Amino acid sequence: MSGVRRRCHCWLCGDQLDCLKHLTALDVGAQDATERRGVRALVIGIHMPDAEHPRQALKSRLRNARDAINTHLRWHPMVRHVIYVVHRDPASASPDKAVRLLSTTVRAHHAEIEMRHGRDICITGIVTSNQTSPEAFAKRVNDRIRTAPFEGSYATSWDEIADKSLAAGVCPFLCVWGFGLVDS
Repeated sequence: MSGVRRRCHCWLCGDQLDCLKHLTALDVGAQDATERRGVRALVIGIHMPDAEHPRQALKSRLRNARDAINTHLRWHPMVRHVIYVVHRDPASASPDKAVRLLSTTVRAHHAEIEMRHGRDICITGIVTSNQTSPEAFAKRVNDRIRTAPFEGSYATSWDEIADKSLAAGVCPFLCVWGFGLVDS
């Protein structure tokens, strides 16, 4: 094996978030067809609005993000991962509420993509905060993109995966659904 590290091709769109600044991504304006075909993941940044009704505002932002992703899926036939990154300000709603809403969104979007596009794509949602390390976050996302996860959709908060991989974070979720590796 050569010492050359394979570049993980992802496409960034949406809001520019600090936690995404270390993520290796293709230029959003790239029009070269070979570059577009090489995209394996779509990462969309969403800044959770500081609004009077944060749940409704976040639902609206997630709906807009879903529509943007559906457009990108037509352009990028090799995409196997979609990652929603929702940044939550400390003053906004609790991360648990944001994770629950994001979980509902990614499950519904996963089913929609299977029906509309006939593709099995892993959709991950991560709620971040000001404590999210951009370097560690980039590592978690790149590791996720390089794997073929068992689950079709999953949402979590940065607090849950700050010191472990997304695969390790999803393990308790899978065990609840009866996919545990050991009998209890």
